[in-house]
Amino acid sequence: MRIRVLGCHGSQLPDYNTTSFLIGQNVLVDAGTVTTVLSLKEQLKIDYILITHAHLDHVRDLMFLADNIYRQRKGNPLVIVSTKGIIEAIRRHLFNNVIWPDFSRIPSTKTPLIKFQIIKPGRKQIIGDFRVRAVNVHHVVETVGYLIESKNKTVIFLGDTGPTEKTWQVAKKIKSLNAVFIETSLPDSMKDVANITGHLTPSYLQVELKKLKGKKPDIYLYHMKPSYHEVIRKEVSAIKDRKINIIKDGQIIRI
Repeated sequence: MRIRVLGCHGSQLPDYNTTSFLIGQNVLVDAGTVTTVLSLKEQLKIDYILITHAHLDHVRDLMFLADNIYRQRKGNPLVIVSTKGIIEAIRRHLFNNVIWPDFSRIPSTKTPLIKFQIIKPGRKQIIGDFRVRAVNVHHVVETVGYLIESKNKTVIFLGDTGPTEKTWQVAKKIKSLNAVFIETSLPDSMKDVANITGHLTPSYLQVELKKLKGKKPDIYLYHMKPSYHEVIRKEVSAIKDRKINIIKDGQIIRI
């Protein structure tokens, strides 16, 4: 499994892109940063986008991607995959013919550029070459993480989350859990804000990882707010019972 980090931050500054991961050549997890990184040729290869939630830093480039590929996309539609509630939010607030054209009806309802596909948490679906299962996490809006399986490899992308339980209950049962991509958005000095906004701090992260018990998958940390990058990095380094990789934009990760 080849994972290209298009963006991995919880906000944007120069050289800090918002969240999106390209798995192989044709599957995205979130779409915060796509069109400013991928060439048009690469954008045209994307078939599926798994959306964790409807916050702007995870969906912003859906609109620009649709615009870019509209004239040159041939054959199958671009499929946006998420839960019913998240898809409804995207349709209501983005592809609504006010903020952006509704490409799920363009050029026609029979042959649209975009198709929405509902995934129910807990049920596996085949998405491209992968087996995918959504799992509910704790955030301020409806949010899911994704378990993505390929052959004997399994990776979890948690999306945005505060302290949660369901994910770890599922994770502990997976024999081939190779990697967990998990957020830590704010430093410990901002726990009050993290609690209100449904995010993790380094000390909360430490507690969450203990819920894996004896499992030791690779941990990939992302979604740090750029303004607090250095202090979060320092606080995370104090976690001694796990090897934590703080990922960077542009990084290639092979699982």
